[in-house]
Amino acid sequence: MANLKQVRTRIKSVKNLQKIVKALEIVSTIKLQKLKGLIWSYKDFMKSFLEVLKILRKEINLFDFDENSWDPNGKRLLIVVTWDKWLCWSINSRIFKSVENKYGQAKDNVDIFVIGKKGVEYFVRNWWNVVWTAIISDGVHLAEINPISAFIKESLIQKKYSKIKVYFNYYINTMNQVFTRFKLYPLDEESFEAFLENIGLKMDLLESIDDKYLIVEPDVETFKFDFMQLIIRTIIFSAVLNNKTTEYAARMVAMKNAKDNCTDLLTQLNLLYNKTRQYKITQEINEIVWASSAIE
Repeated sequence: MANLKQVRTRIKSVKNLQKIVKALEIVSTIKLQKLKGLIWSYKDFMKSFLEVLKILRKEINLFDFDENSWDPNGKRLLIVVTWDKWLCWSINSRIFKSVENKYGQAKDNVDIFVIGKKGVEYFVRNWWNVVWTAIISDGVHLAEINPISAFIKESLIQKKYSKIKVYFNYYINTMNQVFTRFKLYPLDEESFEAFLENIGLKMDLLESIDDKYLIVEPDVETFKFDFMQLIIRTIIFSAVLNNKTTEYAARMVAMKNAKDNCTDLLTQLNLLYNKTRQYKITQEINEIVWASSAIE
């Protein structure tokens, strides 16, 4: 039978662990609720943004692309959004596995822009060409996206990459998050509408906009380039926001499961403790009875 002192020590340890896990679950739940509110605010912003886009589309073709100046076999830039902390490796691994399967044999032709410490550790350890890194706070502020969009803008000006893709996890609900890969460049209308569908919006569902007069400055090409940077920045913000929300959803579920496991383990340990204690009492009674019988 187990030692009573050892069982008591294990019960105490599990109770302390249960308190820590419960606190972490509460923190994750609070942060998750804040990020979910931010997602709803982002969707409201996108509705207004699409109204502006519908007006522009009547006068300017924002999604035309010069294929003659584009090399389909040129270098790729992958923007990989991962997490900074622990308890999320299983979902991070889906992104790493997808990148490895698609580009593992062509690392020399791929640059990686990593968002999140865990991604930096993975890609550096596996000898990928990491050209830039970024860390996003738990609040996910739009200003934190500026270095990323500035890097992409400079790359497009230099025509350094033939394709730019972003890898992230899309948040559907607390129990369901899906891996997503999205093409940022060349950004065509089909890709943009696929992005809208991911966030639950459609161009056709918006109310019709009255014709308005547009004044474009300084010229159409400059305006188109700057506006496309705004679209890319918006998509990057959505990717980071969804990935961060997914992180806290996964962490909250992990902490809840850990708390439930602690409860089950405590039940088993208490049962073991009671059985051991009862065994000791019975053994002592038997020893007294045997001693009494021996004396008689």
